[in-house]
Amino acid sequence: MQLRKDAIQNPIVSPFRSLFTMRYCWLLLHIAVATNVGDADNTGDNEPTVPDIISPLDIDETSIAAGIEHSCAIQTQSYEDVGGRVVCWGVNNGGQSSPPPGEFIQVSGGRLHSCGIRIDETLECWGDGAPVTKPEGLFEQVSSGDFHSCGIMKDQTVHCWGTAAGGISKAPSGKFVQVSCGKDFSCAIATDGMVKCWGENGYGQLNVNPNTRFRQISASPGDFACGVTEDNTLSCWGDNHRNQASPPSDEKFILVSTSRLSACGLKTDKTVTCWGMRSGVTAAPTDVQFDELTLGWNHGCGIRFEDGGVQCWGDRGSNRLEIPEALL
Repeated sequence: MQLRKDAIQNPIVSPFRSLFTMRYCWLLLHIAVATNVGDADNTGDNEPTVPDIISPLDIDETSIAAGIEHSCAIQTQSYEDVGGRVVCWGVNNGGQSSPPPGEFIQVSGGRLHSCGIRIDETLECWGDGAPVTKPEGLFEQVSSGDFHSCGIMKDQTVHCWGTAAGGISKAPSGKFVQVSCGKDFSCAIATDGMVKCWGENGYGQLNVNPNTRFRQISASPGDFACGVTEDNTLSCWGDNHRNQASPPSDEKFILVSTSRLSACGLKTDKTVTCWGMRSGVTAAPTDVQFDELTLGWNHGCGIRFEDGGVQCWGDRGSNRLEIPEALL
């Protein structure tokens, strides 16, 4: 799900947080290179120039991910571990909750499939909709939508696969740091913080503000998307008939996650605020601090800041809230 700046500012007390440190350092390096604005030779005093970094970006679905009716998380044995095994729960009618063995550093859930990045940075997907031929190469980040997935390769290009023609067609060229897959559309953040979206556009879900730079984005399994801008405010676009694209305007956020007709954001104080259609996802606890946040269709989950345990809320159907004991 996410990268947390406090993963390196605060003591690591949770097995999950070693993942934050690793992913944060990776992004910081890539963005610093991408936004290089000078070097010591240009300063006149031989002092290195600090790059114009608008991040750390928050990569959604890093160590916990809610699909439509299932969730997956990465279980590590100690905070010193870099990766861990994937544990899933909830609906498994397509094999989406049956991950392969091995160690992973990131996981993402779709409708009937899930994908993850192994510790060697190769990609693995499972369930219905998983690619028959596994995409080759090394990946930095992956996101699973309804019936398609996309990933950021090591060279920072976007690679997509699946059966949702809108979501996998016309993937933009260029270099990117995050991609998020929704229902028949996808969006990605370029190295300069600008967002490009492609796919179906029946509700304006591709019409992102061209003058806004983003830290993190979330494409909905509905027909809208939201993102955290460079000043930590929220911007949403697309279908808004349930006010799902009308986020709070008077608060600062570090992460946003979208559901079908709702969305929730993680504020700078690590508490959760939700908006849109009242449903299971909007029943998020308001008195708990989280490091990570992820939404399915009618349930949500997060990793608690206090103890690193997983907590979920919303619709109890299909064991969506039956968190494996090892993750509590």
